[in-house]
Amino acid sequence: MIAAAILGRAGRRVLLVERQAQLGGRLRSSAVEGGWVVDDGAYLWPDAWISEALRRAGADDFVASEIPREHVLRLFVEGEGGRRLAFPYPLRDASPKLLDTARTVLGVDAAGYAALTVLWQRCAALSDAEVEALRCVPLRDGLKRLGADPELAAALQCNVMLYGTYDPASASTAECIELCRRPADRPLARPVVPGANPGGGVAALVRSLERALTTARVEVRTGAEVVAVRTAGSVATGVAIESGGSVSDCAATDVVLNVPIAQAAHLLPADLKHDLGGAARAWSAVGGVIAAAFAFRGMLRLRETGEPDEFPGWTRLLTRGASGGCEFGGGMLWTTLHSPANAPPGQHVLQAMRLSPHSDVDDPARVVAVHDGFERLIREIYLDVDERLLWTRRWATRDGSEYLIAAAPRPPVRAPGVAGLYFVGETTDVPAVQMDAAALSALRCAEMILEGRGAGGGG
Repeated sequence: MIAAAILGRAGRRVLLVERQAQLGGRLRSSAVEGGWVVDDGAYLWPDAWISEALRRAGADDFVASEIPREHVLRLFVEGEGGRRLAFPYPLRDASPKLLDTARTVLGVDAAGYAALTVLWQRCAALSDAEVEALRCVPLRDGLKRLGADPELAAALQCNVMLYGTYDPASASTAECIELCRRPADRPLARPVVPGANPGGGVAALVRSLERALTTARVEVRTGAEVVAVRTAGSVATGVAIESGGSVSDCAATDVVLNVPIAQAAHLLPADLKHDLGGAARAWSAVGGVIAAAFAFRGMLRLRETGEPDEFPGWTRLLTRGASGGCEFGGGMLWTTLHSPANAPPGQHVLQAMRLSPHSDVDDPARVVAVHDGFERLIREIYLDVDERLLWTRRWATRDGSEYLIAAAPRPPVRAPGVAGLYFVGETTDVPAVQMDAAALSALRCAEMILEGRGAGGGG
């Protein structure tokens, strides 16, 4: 949507094809009877590039809400009686609260935490070239290269898990290192959620982009699917579109795909698939989401303090495994602290989600276990759940992604070996993650096309 709007505003003739009945992909919200709004997909993201991308797309009427840096993350662990633990940001000086987290979550004592800090410092001190060489190295292997002993490696992987990945050992070592170092030429990402828009939830962002597409005179075709990329030799010449049971061809000088890379490989002729094959197989492992929403009459009170909860950031949840150790349980956010239109006046919505492998999403028992974990922790954290709870909604989807991108090679924005073919989305090879990567790839894609670096000079 962003790439299409930018190109349309630049005077290019653009057709946007969406296989669903509505635009937005994972950015979708559902209305619940009684004036409630639930965000079914993504509703919190880092923003180093999104605001600029929206501005370039002409979607300047969307209201975002930035989470204050001092209130971005907090941590609760099952079995700790609703006691809030300090979030162990890398390279933070030891304090009694952080050492408590180190013992409870990371499994190290004060000496171990000091050693972990030294390991993070070693990571942060690597040169840009050394970090880049670890881009496609899984963290489990990267820590071995850095000479970390097994106990410290386990503690650092647990530290990384707290940022939202269910499989930290497979995360890109470079992107894990970038948690504690930021290249000088990279803008600082701000944590952002939908704000006080007239309509509730993340759908407000989609509506803003829809208005931008209309203004840019982009033709939009929903309920249609691209089933093949047409090529002449190694040049993209258009796409085949299936709609209503029939297939038609659409000629184009540039083709932009926003589909999982595994699916993108299947759209190409057999003789052009080889350049994407390895990445396609690796990216087919990107997971899904197990989620829930809880509606409350008023704001819940924290068990720890007895005060109403007014934390605007993301609450990280850890559950207890069979061995008693901490396991990634997901996170939750009071969406109504940012987007008041998500609930009737005075009421609140608490949303919880866990990025999960597809094996979990496809296992009904596992989905129930994750949902039950949400409820156990909510009841442990808050005093007055039963008396204020109005309704609960549970669901699971296969359209999630990892916060820390896996160590598989990512496809570049411009497709290798096929002139005039581009990829945009979260798993493109750009220096960002999640929706920020999608926005940055759209910016770069549009720039390449407008500069005439595509098939026929862009069109």
